Amino acid sequence: MLRRVFRQSVVPAALIMAAVSVAPVAAQDSTPSSGVFKTGQQVYDLCTSKAGTDQDNCDYFIMAAHDMVKLYGDTKMAEGNICLPQGIKAIEVRAVVLDYWRGKMAGLKYSAVSSIRNALFQKYPC
Repeated sequence: MLRRVFRQSVVPAALIMAAVSVAPVAAQDSTPSSGVFKTGQQVYDLCTSKAGTDQDNCDYFIMAAHDMVKLYGDTKMAEGNICLPQGIKAIEVRAVVLDYWRGKMAGLKYSAVSSIRNALFQKYPC
């Protein structure tokens, strides 16, 4: 069982680059982009896999997207910000993202980062 505490953490550089490569989006379901590393479907498949390593990779991707959204909000590079509760666990954040995706399955073909951003803004606005 995942017992990691979700926090603004240092994640592998490749994941940060994946998250930062997609500009923040307005409140829409997803953003088509020619430069995405992962689509929503690809990350959804990791998140719903039975393999622990896939679920870990899902969590790392969500954490990287979270860190990118916080960076953009904190530096005013984008409007708004998100405020996750202190001590929230990665599995809880994953559940929020999965619930969002399940309500918008048609958007899974677009950027994973943009839809993760939208899920987090919907659930955890400041």
